[in-house]
Amino acid sequence: MTWMIPFLTAAVLAFVVWRVYAQMGGRSGDFNPSDASGKQSVYFKDVAGVDEAKAELSETIEFLRDPEKFGRLGGRAPRGILLSGPPGTGKTLLARAAANEAGAPFLSVSGSSFQEKFAGMGAARVRRLFAEARKLSPCVIFIDEIDALGRQRGRSNDSASADQDQTLNQLLVEMDGFEHHSGMVIIASTNRPDILDSALTRPGRFDREVAVNLADANGREAILKVHAQGLTLEEGLDLRWIARGTPGFSGADLANLLNEAAIAATRDNSEAIGRPHVEYARDKILMGAERRGFMMDEEERYATAVHEAGHVAVGLAVKDGDPIHKVSILPRGRALGVTQSLPERDRLMKKRGYLEDQIAMLLGGRAAEQLLLDTMTAGASNDIERAVEIARKMVAEFGMSPLGPIHLGKPEDPRSQTLLDRVEHATSDIINAQMKRALEVVDQERESIARLVEGLMDRDTLEADEIHQAFGTKASAQAA
Repeated sequence: MTWMIPFLTAAVLAFVVWRVYAQMGGRSGDFNPSDASGKQSVYFKDVAGVDEAKAELSETIEFLRDPEKFGRLGGRAPRGILLSGPPGTGKTLLARAAANEAGAPFLSVSGSSFQEKFAGMGAARVRRLFAEARKLSPCVIFIDEIDALGRQRGRSNDSASADQDQTLNQLLVEMDGFEHHSGMVIIASTNRPDILDSALTRPGRFDREVAVNLADANGREAILKVHAQGLTLEEGLDLRWIARGTPGFSGADLANLLNEAAIAATRDNSEAIGRPHVEYARDKILMGAERRGFMMDEEERYATAVHEAGHVAVGLAVKDGDPIHKVSILPRGRALGVTQSLPERDRLMKKRGYLEDQIAMLLGGRAAEQLLLDTMTAGASNDIERAVEIARKMVAEFGMSPLGPIHLGKPEDPRSQTLLDRVEHATSDIINAQMKRALEVVDQERESIARLVEGLMDRDTLEADEIHQAFGTKASAQAA
């Protein structure tokens, strides 16, 4: 029977080779080729709120339609385009729409899919991806979350980093290996362009970076119109009102908002989606789902009400703060209570006064605990964390402290311990100054806080008009 051992060994090796080949992407289907006639047909008309990005990609469409056009006068089309911006802003949708507008095949792959268990497999997948693209040319190669593949090299000496560097090197070789007029365009997306390797982003590889930012009010309204198609809305429901009340929402957030509103309307057996359903969905997204099954005793409810009332008191007192929209002592997500502010407009530039007001409001809950409860609770931990984060950015990134215009850069960048100590002291000075402010406001507004706490203990949640009634102030149109 010993004569069978070589044959069994050969069979096992053949099986292992086959499995490795399959995991390396031996099937072209791993790259999800599709075109404008596929199920996921998306065109520029389906992508709203990113008009500038669509204009930037229009040249790519012309190149894919006529690859020789850019060479007639000696010019060259961009070889690679990097779409950068926050999550949910439509980067993947834009890339697919560009390919479909040009009628070109679309090869889609995630940057993380190049991270394999066996050394060398990531580089092999890169080679297979470009080989497939050459067969389909003209086409678009889309690499989603390229930061998983294209991080700065040389960060570590371990085997995983070495393999990732090898995969990135192979991508650079492939990008250098196709002609400018070959009809191939690489589009990649990232939320972190700052961590990409400089060799990847230099001209000749990713020639152009297109910012896909969060939409303004007009852009959000356009996005809502796209996602509202097929939904039954009440006649008086104004999409412009929804857009004004959702600053900072991405396209994905807005789609989720309308979907949650539709679910709420269905649960209520309503014939159409109305304003209460939209407000419910917005509160759920911003503050988390209500945990009505989670019961607090009266002492905990009172402490939570005092804490939230402290936030409200400081939020109403500061000059540059956002209007208070709602306050609740119903547990939501991981919080026992929530105070919600909504900006009246999109803030493109955050001034020092606004940041200081944010810190003071965050510390208002702890200030109320100290003065009105004569104790401190762990409920302020997240508030303190966020306040310190803002203060540290003011010192170490924005240059808004006596230390002057300094920037610490990335954590791995060299810096002296003396500088770090000075940054911590400056950060602490900002926190202490705003804590003093918050304590002064809470002390001055004891009676108003008591009225607000009474309302919260009675009704759990108070809207803007009820909040301002307790404090004898006037609600803004946005908050109402």
